[in-house]
Amino acid sequence: MKTNRLFTGIALVACALLAGCDGDDNNETPVVPQTFDLGDGSKENFEITVNTTLSYPNTYNLRGFVYVPNGVTLTIEPGVIIKGEKSTCGTLIVERGGKIIAQGTRERPIVFTSARAPGQRAAGDWGGIILLGKAPNNMGEQTIEGGVRSNHGGSDPADNSGVLSYVRVEFAGVEYSPDNEINGITFGSVGSGTTLDHLQVSRSGDDAFEWFGGTVNARYLVADGSWDDDFDTDNGFSGKIQFAIAVRDPRVGDKSASNGFESDNNANASSTPGNFTRPVFANVTLVGPVADPATYTDQAGVNGSSTGARFQAAFHLRRNTQLSVFNSLAVAYPIGLIIENDKGSTTRQWATDGLLNVTNCAFAGMYKNFQDAQAWANGSQWNDEDPGTFASEYFSRAGGGNSLFASIAGAKLSGTPFTTSSIAVFPATGSPLGAAAWTNSLVSSWFEKVSYIGAFSPTESAASNWMTGWCNFDPQNTVY
Repeated sequence: MKTNRLFTGIALVACALLAGCDGDDNNETPVVPQTFDLGDGSKENFEITVNTTLSYPNTYNLRGFVYVPNGVTLTIEPGVIIKGEKSTCGTLIVERGGKIIAQGTRERPIVFTSARAPGQRAAGDWGGIILLGKAPNNMGEQTIEGGVRSNHGGSDPADNSGVLSYVRVEFAGVEYSPDNEINGITFGSVGSGTTLDHLQVSRSGDDAFEWFGGTVNARYLVADGSWDDDFDTDNGFSGKIQFAIAVRDPRVGDKSASNGFESDNNANASSTPGNFTRPVFANVTLVGPVADPATYTDQAGVNGSSTGARFQAAFHLRRNTQLSVFNSLAVAYPIGLIIENDKGSTTRQWATDGLLNVTNCAFAGMYKNFQDAQAWANGSQWNDEDPGTFASEYFSRAGGGNSLFASIAGAKLSGTPFTTSSIAVFPATGSPLGAAAWTNSLVSSWFEKVSYIGAFSPTESAASNWMTGWCNFDPQNTVY
């Protein structure tokens, strides 16, 4: 088995460059940024075998599959840049019992990006981050997708895989084969002892964030220009997420169906009672690709897409999921809500019983608000014979608190749009999003109880919001 003798030497060299390593605080030597390899380019068991720190202001080339195994902690200092190598599919895998401490700051986020030059970067340039834990899932111990060796799953819901905070992940995500992908960030049975906040995934070649089981919670997530889904939940994931935004690039999407939320139980829609996929999301904003529903007619891609992209729904809920979404906004999707009883599931029954929730949410400027089955049931055409009767009646139910606006303008949004969209996202003065009830018992004390719909408060703006200072919406042209 290969070890990290090469990388251990790197860590020692980096330490020698740091002021104070020689114990003489009066003779500090300026730190000279250097570039080191992390990994040997193989996909066969390259491990970091001792606790290791990636030091600022150095840059690290992530080459091949690099594993952080049981008992080892990888620490990454604020401001460190890690560049994933395309030819070897650079991927960082934190296995069960291993830990990553990537604690960036607003001023100095940690950046994982493509090793290619500005102007040449593309989705899928490298693998991404895979974080694995010992929390429960509804499939038992299983091997994570993406061609890596590692298993996840266990019986410890409070398992701790470390910290990801103020971290950007750019141009990651690789599809090895259908339903066998590495996402921007993949979570396999990650436990609630793990800290996740202020994470941006840009231009992922598959999903931005995908959870396979686990109990981990997160705040302040950003998905920008994803190829497939933005927030994908499977295999009994039961964590809590608050304050998140996803912005679609109208030129980029999957050939099957790209969604904001895609939530399954598992591929067969089966589970033991009480162990269904049941995360709770609150204060999410989903910005789709349909800037003008009145002119949206090209069902295989919009606004000059050359990818054959098929954008589908803001919410695609299926296969017995019990996902709940509160106080959230979705605008400009081909479809707002799909609640699907596929594979013999009873997803709609969960909605009727209050186990699946879409509550205090708003849809604005959809091409079509509701669908009751997958939109692409007839190949490349819309399934217009499915009017979405159940989804419509559910969304409009008494006490649901949901709102429909025929146009984007009805939501009264303001601010400078993001580079991948022409749609603003901040509530303007007088926006109906500025006041919303917060009453549902499913929304636990973990959540900050705010009285607005969407990811941003009425006091936030393009000039000052929770993304300010650490996010980057032009990673293609950034010089690292």
